[in-house]
Amino acid sequence: MCHHRSVTAFDLLIRGGTVVDGTGAPGTPADVGVVGDRIKAIGDLSAADEKGVAVVIDATDRIVCPGFIDVHGHSDASILVDPAIASHLHQGFTTQLSGNCGDTLAPLAEPGREMVELSLAGTGVEPTWSTFGGYLGVVERLRLGPNHAFLVGHGTIRGAVLGPTSSPANEADLKAMIRHLKEALDAGAIGLSSGLIYPPGIYAGADELERLATVTARRGGLYASHIRNESDDLSAALDEAVATIRAAGPGARLQVSHLKAGSRSTWGRGREAVERLEQARADGLDVAADQYPYTAAATTLEIILPPAMMAMSIEAIVQSLGDPDVRDRIKREIAVGAPGWENAGADPGWAALRIADSRTHRDWAGHTLAELADEFDRDPADVAFGLLIDDRLDTSIVMDCMSEPDVDAIVAAPWIAVCTDAGGRRPGHAHLGSGMPHPRAYGTAPRVLGRYVRDRGILSLESAIAKLTSVPADRIGLRGRGVLRQKAFADLVVFDPATVGDLATELDPHRYPAGIEHVIVNGVQAIADGIETDQRPGRLLRRER
Repeated sequence: MCHHRSVTAFDLLIRGGTVVDGTGAPGTPADVGVVGDRIKAIGDLSAADEKGVAVVIDATDRIVCPGFIDVHGHSDASILVDPAIASHLHQGFTTQLSGNCGDTLAPLAEPGREMVELSLAGTGVEPTWSTFGGYLGVVERLRLGPNHAFLVGHGTIRGAVLGPTSSPANEADLKAMIRHLKEALDAGAIGLSSGLIYPPGIYAGADELERLATVTARRGGLYASHIRNESDDLSAALDEAVATIRAAGPGARLQVSHLKAGSRSTWGRGREAVERLEQARADGLDVAADQYPYTAAATTLEIILPPAMMAMSIEAIVQSLGDPDVRDRIKREIAVGAPGWENAGADPGWAALRIADSRTHRDWAGHTLAELADEFDRDPADVAFGLLIDDRLDTSIVMDCMSEPDVDAIVAAPWIAVCTDAGGRRPGHAHLGSGMPHPRAYGTAPRVLGRYVRDRGILSLESAIAKLTSVPADRIGLRGRGVLRQKAFADLVVFDPATVGDLATELDPHRYPAGIEHVIVNGVQAIADGIETDQRPGRLLRRER
């Protein structure tokens, strides 16, 4: 702490709060003075003349900390519709990293066009870009709420070269994929993401992933992976992710996305998953993870289909699902299972799969497939197949698949960042306010601070704030963000520790949280007294070379 007794002119002054700086250090009573987009002074600023200060915030009985950083987000499409990313801004997120789970909106080439168009479905956005750099250029011209950074998706790269096929990549394919990857990294992508339960990433072999991870590591990028299995084969999938960066060589960094024990058969193994990654860290590998603090996951209904089925065009899948013989075969496969397949129809099962949003059956949102099957007196698998046909695969679901003790065991690890795993939302918006999305889109950060810090005491306030700030900043490689100190960027949150908490629920998810009062991005107030200002001070953050 530096103590400034001299009179200094500030653009923004936060008085009388407790500063928790994001490093894990104990909170300290201090004022914070901001000039331009930087923190100018921290300490006793009582001598500062308020007359010339544009914004003065009284932070008595409040916590003042760095802006939260969402290391695993999915606002690639929603940012084009609502660049404010309102649902994140209201939680205190001043930076989001999107492009996760292998799914991005670029590179865009003919073989993979259908996948990108599916990701844009409902937004009304027509892509005007083809390269990843072209997409970043579109984002850079928007008036952004929080800062935004992006990974490039392995699935999208594979799709751009090979389309939806399950075929292995040959040498020419790999070279084409590497060209796309290098273009994205050179344009400023933070790194590479993979989604190994989704097509076409599910078809990638170890050699393909290792080659791409090696290119990523050599350019200083992060490899973030939605691993191949979060249920029965969790251990093997974690080992594969670690082996990928071990093979990628010096400088390789792994981020395991949304770490969980994600099926009833794996309940009780949350701590074991943490220990497996801690062993890799002890072995000297640069390995970390992130997590959202809920027992439900969210994904697309398409995951109920066997992997072989998903290696087709959307039209071919839709046609196949209309064939009674194909349906019977899929039902048998769901009943029997297959090695390595995360078989959600069997575990956690139809009663745990709830419709979040459907373009053709809006009124089904909030209902489980088991409930709909009862209502229509049909097999739940047939209800699911019919929905996939009607929506042309564009159906989102929330899946109750985790146990509270496993979530607690993962939350407790100080090196595991907090993430939303969500795209931007906005209540009442025709597209972003529809359906019943996972409440994490609105509640993640306040839920950690309310439920896990204040109410249950699983985390200290300082550790929770570090998991929301410096821990993700270090993974992304953001200089001057994630820690509240002199000369750092003035990304700041002022919140009430007595009232902070999530208000979004499974059946009423479009609700902003309580207690997040002021959010400052690059020195500019984006949220004042819990209400959005007309300021959009966010920036596109490209990977620093």
